Amino acid sequence: MRPLITIAICTRNRAAFLEKAVRSVLAQANDDVEILIVDNGSTDDTATFAVKLSDSDARIKYIAEPTTGVSAARNAALHRAKNEWIIFLDDDAEVEPGWLANYESFLSRPPSPRVAVVGGSIIPRFEIPPPKWVDDDDGKLDLGPEPFCFQDGGSPWEGNCAYRREASLQAGGFDAHLGHRGDAIGGGEGGDLNLRLRDAGYEIWWLPGVAVQHHAHAHRLNLKWHFYAAFGEGRSVAIQRLKSCTGRTRTFYIVARLLIAPFHCAVNLLVALATLPFQDGRMAVKAMTRAASIAGMAFELSRHLQACFRSNSGNLA
Repeated sequence: MRPLITIAICTRNRAAFLEKAVRSVLAQANDDVEILIVDNGSTDDTATFAVKLSDSDARIKYIAEPTTGVSAARNAALHRAKNEWIIFLDDDAEVEPGWLANYESFLSRPPSPRVAVVGGSIIPRFEIPPPKWVDDDDGKLDLGPEPFCFQDGGSPWEGNCAYRREASLQAGGFDAHLGHRGDAIGGGEGGDLNLRLRDAGYEIWWLPGVAVQHHAHAHRLNLKWHFYAAFGEGRSVAIQRLKSCTGRTRTFYIVARLLIAPFHCAVNLLVALATLPFQDGRMAVKAMTRAASIAGMAFELSRHLQACFRSNSGNLA
């Protein structure tokens, strides 16, 4: 029996890429597949294109989610989807042949009734030749040709990943504080939800044969964007870490991390300086990226510490 599947494409100001993503899915979708286009506050032609497409194809539904953030858009899809499984696909990705059929095959006969998440390969498609300092595996996810259950806390990436809808909603959905929000870069929303699902007794799986080609935009292939992204990722890591801390433990963690952050940044910058002549600068860029991530984490922790002080001051007043 074919599983009931919804495919959700959350999008913001990428009408041209969105059309390619939707067309690639439509070429594989049967009549019982639902396709949700979740528009997260686009100001380009996204709404016009999506509404026109939904009017011409009963499989497609258009949703406008005004709350900025990919997590808000994904949560809207979780609430509005009508089927048991929802596959999230990035708006600048195109699925490879057999993508949907292989998802359907796995989900119709899952290896365990506790499977709640399963995802597959993401292959970058560079818009321009990448600089020499870009690592060969940058933006690429490929964990091999055999399916397996993650045992070490790892996860597939949420840009090509299926979620059991009810289990995801029961776990609280995606954290709106994580992930991209407008032009602000973030991450970790998928791994965060996956951790809560795993804590609830569910399993996270890797599935070969469901690869997507992901567009690597030219404007992202520069050091400025690279470090900005690392800074945003560091902020997301801080938010996730603080979830496991409460009370005095939380305050101690924040203060300790803030005290050692300058030292960690300095060490990585020294490593970057020392390794700059080697491997076309790849080692140096990795070290500088770590420094940017540490800086982002420290920035977010300092915001939480300031909020804590303001709260305590208000209570004393």
